[in-house]
Amino acid sequence: DPRVRVARDRLAQVIENLIDNAVSFSPPGGVVDVAVTQEDSWVVVTVSDTGPGIPGEHLERIFDRFFSYRPGEPRGLGRHVGLGLSIVKTIVDGYGGTVSAVNRAEGGARFAVRLPRSK
Repeated sequence: DPRVRVARDRLAQVIENLIDNAVSFSPPGGVVDVAVTQEDSWVVVTVSDTGPGIPGEHLERIFDRFFSYRPGEPRGLGRHVGLGLSIVKTIVDGYGGTVSAVNRAEGGARFAVRLPRSK
């Protein structure tokens, strides 16, 4: 029964942004996995997709405000303006947590949100 002290609407915003991002990068018929686990004093929420992954040169920038890398989507014409992951990071940081992204060995990306477990 992992519990965290986070405003319900803010936690929902974090999860929705991560899932929306994963779905938008996954191919038709792709899979998005969401998992919640406990690691010591942390609750960890992971969102994994089966998309192309994140180019290595962008891994450190994807949480920057207004940064967006979407090959094939004309700049400025898409609905993605580079705020979703920045909002995720701001919310998670505000609750004493961390968010990270890695490329999965089998393809796709995995985002991990770590929030302090409430006692």
